[in-house]
Amino acid sequence: SKGVFTDFKQQSFLATASITCCQYLAKMAFPVLTCRDELGFTEQIRLMFAETGIKFDENTVTDATVETMKNNGELLFNKVPILQWDNFKLCESAAIMEHIAVKADEAGVGRGNSYLGHNEMERSMARALVCAANDLRRDIYELYLQESELQDQALFTTTVLPKWLTHLNKLAVASEANDQGLGPGVHYTFGDVAMFEAMTQLKQVMGDDVFDDYRDIKDYYAKTATRTRLRLHLDNRPQRPIRV
Repeated sequence: SKGVFTDFKQQSFLATASITCCQYLAKMAFPVLTCRDELGFTEQIRLMFAETGIKFDENTVTDATVETMKNNGELLFNKVPILQWDNFKLCESAAIMEHIAVKADEAGVGRGNSYLGHNEMERSMARALVCAANDLRRDIYELYLQESELQDQALFTTTVLPKWLTHLNKLAVASEANDQGLGPGVHYTFGDVAMFEAMTQLKQVMGDDVFDDYRDIKDYYAKTATRTRLRLHLDNRPQRPIRV
């Protein structure tokens, strides 16, 4: 029948697209992520690889190894994480996240989703989210976790954190079932991965009830946490400290 023939053509197209995607990924050399064995600013990159299904190799290093690499001129801007992909070397977590999104969209691994976003508006929002997520992590580390002259846990819990959650709550649009990301647009971008991971660290530090007074961001986080590849990564990842 016509319906059966149409279904067959659709299945054939999907199978061909899947094979093409697999062939594309097979031609790519595994990227190598050099990083410390911590969550920090690196876990968002691991999560981005998990979400896109792109395999990678991880080279964990100690502070002593990082110093040696600095002295040998092996690091860009003297910092890790650093990503080596074929002959291209890149540092800065925000840039690495966007580069993985480019590769993922080129390979067509998003199953209808664009990790870069559908247009420049979504891509610009993704960039903003990555930067904001890194700022949130920095506030968690400097104001709450790390014992230094900057530490001020009372300031963080009473002032800084409520401001963060209020801003994020405004971006969350849980009522739109087809909206996978924060802010304008409907695609789940590299910025959404970055912010989800920062929020996961926040829950780890402050407790599971940290979003209870912010309904929209709580619903958004719960919805995002059901994404299969993200859930598998979080359920099976090794235990790592937030910072070393």
